[in-house]
Order: sequence, then structure tokens, then C-alpha cells
Amino acid sequence: MQSITLAEAYAIESLRSNGYSSTDIIEKVKNGKTEDFKSVSRNTDYSALEEMHASGNLESILNEGYKVKFLTENGLKNLIRMKYGKEDGLDYIYDNNQVTGLQLDEEEQQDLKNMLSQNWVFQAEENGVSITPAG
Repeated sequence: MQSITLAEAYAIESLRSNGYSSTDIIEKVKNGKTEDFKSVSRNTDYSALEEMHASGNLESILNEGYKVKFLTENGLKNLIRMKYGKEDGLDYIYDNNQVTGLQLDEEEQQDLKNMLSQNWVFQAEENGVSITPAG
């Protein structure tokens, strides 16, 4: 599984949360149409997708998943919102540097577990997923 930066994960998940499939993203990048992505977010740098494509990693990252190299607290909450549509305070509790009560299906749980950087510990519990700082 490829490791990517938080900014690269944001680029991918901002597009996915706005209806772009992996195939759509790959086709736009292959055809040099990443400027089209600016309609999703003007502040996101989508050039990283072009770099992933040039290195031959874009398709595997989109289709097989990725691990974020270092995930901050806000980064974790933002990715949960972008990737799963779950909001802090509504769909889970974020308190004392940990996520509790996050309800995800088994596939989503595996995906999130794989995505987390080494500074987080994933645990599936009866009342939902918990994510706590490592160490």
C-alpha cells in the first residue's frame, strides 16, 4: 500500500466526496484536465495527482487504497468527514484526542484502519470504532 501525504489524501477525498469516481479521476488526470477539479475546491492542489500518475502510482492508490504518512487531529476529522460523510459531534465523539462511537461498515473500517498513519491506533468495538493516539 502506497503512503501519501495528508494534502494528497485531501485532493483525492475532496473529489470523491463530490461525486468523482476513481475512473473519473484517472481519466481527467491522464487527459490533462486537472483544472476541471478546481470547481470542487479552488484551494486544493491537484497537481499531486499528476505526479502520482507520472510515477505510475495513481491507479493503485485510487483502487487499492493508501496510508497517510502523518495524520494530524484535524486531518483525521477532515478525512472522516470527506471520506465517510461523518461529522464530529453528530456521528462520533472527538474528545481528549480520541474518536469514539464512529459507525462504519466492515469495508469502511478496514479502509480507515489501512489509511491511518502510525501515530493513531484503530480499534473496532461494540459501540463503534475508536481511534486513539499511539504511544
